[in-house]
Amino acid sequence: MKPMVMSPFFPLFAIAVFAFLIPLLSDRIGVPAVVGELICGILIGRSVLGIFTGDEEGIAFLAKFGLIFLMFLVGLQIDFSQVEVHGAKSFILGTSIYLLTLAISIFLMRQLGYGLYMALALSTSAVGVVTPTIREQGMIKRDLGQTILISAFIADFTTVLLLTVHTIHLEKGVTWETFLIALVFILFFVVYYAGKLAIWHYPERLSKWFKSDHPSEIGVRASFALLLVFVVLAEIVGVEAILGAFLAGVILSLLFRGGTVLEQKLYGIGYGFLVPIFFINVGMQFDLAALRKEGVYLVLIPTLLLIAFVVKLVPSLLLIVRHSLRDSISAGVLLSSRLSLIIAVAAVGLELELIDTAMESAIIVLAILTSIGCP
Repeated sequence: MKPMVMSPFFPLFAIAVFAFLIPLLSDRIGVPAVVGELICGILIGRSVLGIFTGDEEGIAFLAKFGLIFLMFLVGLQIDFSQVEVHGAKSFILGTSIYLLTLAISIFLMRQLGYGLYMALALSTSAVGVVTPTIREQGMIKRDLGQTILISAFIADFTTVLLLTVHTIHLEKGVTWETFLIALVFILFFVVYYAGKLAIWHYPERLSKWFKSDHPSEIGVRASFALLLVFVVLAEIVGVEAILGAFLAGVILSLLFRGGTVLEQKLYGIGYGFLVPIFFINVGMQFDLAALRKEGVYLVLIPTLLLIAFVVKLVPSLLLIVRHSLRDSISAGVLLSSRLSLIIAVAAVGLELELIDTAMESAIIVLAILTSIGCP
């Protein structure tokens, strides 16, 4: 009798089942589904039960594409129309908060002996946590709510750009190749203005493409084509693929301003399939042994947690010029939540050997704790 051979689809089947069950359990205990996915991955991964490693056939690729699609959705979530609606004051205030956050983060991380990469990682916020929290509190239309949203958007957008420039500088230094990054932004503006012209001249034809009952789902196909054009170009010029994915999402956000049926479909594909695979895979590769082996990291987790709050709470006091002290502190606490972006940054940092597995694991713990506690 031949021995039973495990189907290569079994790991994907198991992840799909967990991805279905986790949001149901997360809703009951009141934590973000992403946290549940990370914890699930840790439990079934190499650190605890050892059922999966994350390197199984197909899983590694889908997880990597899940990271790219996650950055695409992060760009898609940024609503630049809020700046137009609420004026430049909120934008200036949000920018000031981010710059002060980055300055404090750089200073504190240097005291611990870490470089700019970790400082940038701690400067992020969690738009995916901030947005639903503000919406649930009924603050989405209030000035304070919009200022918090704009601050979170600026933090994520600027951090992705600065991280890209920083990693290019580390890998290649200042060479003529460094300026190839301009090609990605040139393409960004070309596609954006071409899209605006197309919407202006052919609104009816384009609206047909993005109807929910279009048999060919041409809008979804166009979105994936746009995403992959930017990802491929980014890799050709030596830029991180996540920047290309992020800019592709920003283009769709600028052109369609959110709330479209297409956006809902893309969220369904991403958060319903690809993104959970990425987060569960990150949990699978969580290195608990490294944290145990390197005792310093057990001390570092509380230190990182303290810094994560300080770098957001102190700058948020700038909000006192327009809001109460209580509201300003509350905004700082909410902005201290980190989740999708910091984990994506940690994954890229590990791949580029800018951080080790123990530091990545410490960042994952930080993301879990802040995303649960801060809202």
